[in-house]
Amino acid sequence: MRLHPEELRLARAYCRSTVMEGLSKDQMKLIMDRGRELYHWFKKHQALHFLINASVIALIFATDYVILLRLPARLLSTRQWPNILGSALITGGLHSWLMYSLTVFSMHEGAAHRIIFPHDDPFSRFLNFIASNLCRVAAAEPQDYSVHHMSHHAKFGAEEDGEFLNFVTPRRYWLTLLPFAAIINYSDFLAHRPLSYTRSRILSATIALTYHGLFGYWMSTSFGLAFTLIALALFVPHVGFWLDRLRQYTEHNLMPLENKDGSRSFGLGFWGMLIGGGPWGSPCHWEHHLVASLPWYQQLILHRKLKEILTPAQRRQYLLKPVVGYPQLLWRLSRDSRRFEQRVRSHDSVNKGSAAAV
Repeated sequence: MRLHPEELRLARAYCRSTVMEGLSKDQMKLIMDRGRELYHWFKKHQALHFLINASVIALIFATDYVILLRLPARLLSTRQWPNILGSALITGGLHSWLMYSLTVFSMHEGAAHRIIFPHDDPFSRFLNFIASNLCRVAAAEPQDYSVHHMSHHAKFGAEEDGEFLNFVTPRRYWLTLLPFAAIINYSDFLAHRPLSYTRSRILSATIALTYHGLFGYWMSTSFGLAFTLIALALFVPHVGFWLDRLRQYTEHNLMPLENKDGSRSFGLGFWGMLIGGGPWGSPCHWEHHLVASLPWYQQLILHRKLKEILTPAQRRQYLLKPVVGYPQLLWRLSRDSRRFEQRVRSHDSVNKGSAAAV
């Protein structure tokens, strides 16, 4: 993700102008103590950890098979166009979300943190290599992502942050909603691929086309070419990508430039599962920043601990309200970032005018 110096300047100015209640030392101690307990459990139960993650991968691909080759048979009661369009929307949308879920799991837990199968023996390294590259099925490129994500942890909120997200202008986000923005560079607000065609990105495109081409052939023979083209060509490149852009637009935006206080947690409700890409996705991103060594299922456990120790003001800052919380957050971010950007530029214009007069 390309850093925009103007967004970094606006983020710093916003932090100077806004007072937020960060975590206290006592709260941080409670979190770190709980994090260490969870980490020690994870290190002592490696066989169970392997089984959990292997089950996640098997579940994703088994569910994808059902969505693409079994679900349409129940949806396509007739071959009229309204029914074809509706069935394609459901099938393609569910498949796209599932590919997004796989991508977040594979790139984040595997390629970046190498924690899906974390042993150092040759077999575990092979398994983690496979798991880290499963995101290529969805045309994502793990190598570029892993480099920038790790700098995001090491240099959070600084110029070297490879995923700087603490101030994202609305226009930069809205451009990602254009047709096929996952493939075409309308905006550089991207994380799943580099902006140019590298050998690794071409490899991902080849694997994705092969995977979807095989399923597309089986789907077209059973449900017709029109349904297959609409489901795979129109909905698949968009639904998961739009959800991924929503997630990154809202995780850190207008939050402090500190690793411990600079993120939100969507939680385990509807919005966390949808926007976060499922339980093994990124619904508890703040918890991940607080204790980055924990696997995905322990981040969910740590989320419960955080909810217990936060003050009411902190809960409003870091967590979502049930049901209406995410739409309210999205509206507030769009409104406040636009207003603040206009205020800063107006202030800069006045200062330039005063300097010119002098």
